[in-house]
Order: sequence, then C-alpha cells, then structure tokens
Amino acid sequence: PESKEKLMAIHSRFRLIHVGQRCALFSNRKKLPKWAHEQVEVTCMKSAKFPKTLWRIETNINSQIPADAPLAEYKRPGLVAKVLEATAVMWRVNNGLTKSHPYESRPHTWPWMRRGMSFWGKENRGIYLLGTPILWWLSFVAISAFAGIQVVMFLRDRRGICDRLMGVRERYADTVGFFFIGWVLHWIPFFIMGRQLFIHHYLPALWLAIMGFIGTLDLFTRRISRRVRQVLMIGLLLVTIRMYFQYSHIAYGTAWSREGCQSSKWLKSWDYDCKRYPSMHGTVTTTAVDVPQPTTVMPSIGGSPAVIHAQNPEDPPQAEHFDPLENENKLNEPAPRIDHDKLNSNADKLNKDMKKAATTAR
Repeated sequence: PESKEKLMAIHSRFRLIHVGQRCALFSNRKKLPKWAHEQVEVTCMKSAKFPKTLWRIETNINSQIPADAPLAEYKRPGLVAKVLEATAVMWRVNNGLTKSHPYESRPHTWPWMRRGMSFWGKENRGIYLLGTPILWWLSFVAISAFAGIQVVMFLRDRRGICDRLMGVRERYADTVGFFFIGWVLHWIPFFIMGRQLFIHHYLPALWLAIMGFIGTLDLFTRRISRRVRQVLMIGLLLVTIRMYFQYSHIAYGTAWSREGCQSSKWLKSWDYDCKRYPSMHGTVTTTAVDVPQPTTVMPSIGGSPAVIHAQNPEDPPQAEHFDPLENENKLNEPAPRIDHDKLNSNADKLNKDMKKAATTAR
C-alpha cells in the first residue's frame, strides 16, 4: 500500500509521459540483436497498450540513502506459482514460432516416420535426424493393435461374448494401456498447435510407444516355447543393431558411400542428400537422361556476363551453418562506392556500339 503514496523500488509502478508529444514511454518483449547487447527497444508511442507503458525501479544506488532504510524485495514464488509461470512462458513462446521451415512436418506423419530433419551438412558429411525404422514402425503397430483390440473386445462384450485374450486381458489392459494413454497425451495435443513442428517433438511419445511394444511382445509370446521365444528376441535385437549401424552415418556425420546411402532410403520421402557422398567405384555416377539445368544470365557493366546456375528442384534443401550475428553485421556494412567514371565510359562505349550497329543495318 505504501508504494501507491511514495515511490518505492520494485513495488511502485509508474508511467513516463512526454507532455509536448503526448506519448508514453513504451517497450515490448522483443530483444535487439547482439550488437545492441540484446536489450529491448524503447520508444514513445501515443496509442501504446497500457500494460506495456508501466515501469518500475529494480536497482537504486544512492549514497544519501540511510543505512536503516527499508529494502524492497521480490515476492518469492512457491512451487505452484513457478510451475504456472513456466507453463505460461512456454505456451507464449511456442505460439510465437509460426514461421515455415524446410524440414518441418505435421503430427500425422510422425508415427510412420515419413521424413526426418537435417541438422548439418558439409562436403561428404551430414547429420540427419531419422529413427531406427524397425523400432519406430513396430512400436506404432503395437499401439494401433492395442486400440483395435480394445474396440473389438468392447463390441464383443456388448454382445455377451467374454474374451480372455489368451489369459492376459487384464494384464494387457493395465500395462500396455498405461503406455497407450501416455502416447496419446504426448501426441494428440500437437494437432491443435499452429506453430512449426518437427519430428523430434514425437520422441517422448515414441518412447512410450516402444514400451508398449515391449509389453505386447512379452505378453503374447509367453505361450510359445522358451527356445522359440529366445530366437525371436535375439533376432529382433540383431536386426535393430544392424539398422542402428546402417543409419549411424547420418546420426553422427561419419563417412559413407553413395551406394550405401541410396540403398538405405526405404521411403522416397526420406530426403537426406546421397549425392554428397563419394561413390564406391571412385567415379561420379550419372543418370541415363541428362536433365538440363536452367541458367540465368545477368548483365554486367564493363565485364563478362555473370551466369547463375539454378539448383535442381529435386535436390533436398542444403543444411548449412547460419550465424545470425554475422548476417546482421553484413546488413550494416557500407555500400560499395560507385565508380561514376567507369560507368560513363561504359555508357559512351555502349552508345558508340549501338550507333555502329544501326549504321551497319542500313
């Protein structure tokens, strides 16, 4: 209450009004680039929103302040308040990520791993996020099978048919059902998000789906012989390890061959670039039909024309390192000086050539 009558640090909130311009000091949450030390931009606006024109004093240093002066402190939030604040901040930040991205994907494509995401690429190395196909797909099959079995059993129960499901019905509903609910809660909410999404957002749901697959495999293989069960488990483990090493080249950015890369593309939508890797035969492979690459010729004054080769539209986007500060500094570089003498001499030469061509044509 005292902060409303006298100015106090932290507790008192006030507005700064420019009497002549009739505008209020305004700021927002957006930060300036690194060359401005990531500070917020401050302006004076006439029609600014009231909450964004409120200011408060956080630090006050004055040698004339008495030693026994009361100190103002922020109210220490409890656990619930911290969780609510963190959730509100995460929700606000995520809703602000609405720009498009060449490797973004939608939630309905994640369970069957339609495409991955490129992180880095240079020369004959590349890092591309892609899961182990057999685990990814079998986990989705197990989750889908659970949903289908529960629907069928519910309909049969309504007709008076009680299925025991090989004697593991209750265990199946308790264990795999728990992972199924967790998978749904970690996957369905992404459908209502308008922000840019990537396949790595599916990883928490993927772990729950894999646990559901393990529970399904354990319950439905108990009736078979122990030796057959061991052979099945060992075979699945060996296939998983084999696929892990096959796709480890794009997971860790190690050397690979072009033939091995192309043979690993089980789906055409997996758009990691195999042309960056050298061929096993030591020669550059070419296709049977040469597709002409479109070129654009730009005029040049006082020199040869500049030819710009367009990228093949079938090639996947290149993943390159991007430094925002470096690009921001390039925008602040001074423009190159224009040599007017050279421009005038080139213009005179062009006029003479045009007159000469016109005279020859006559």
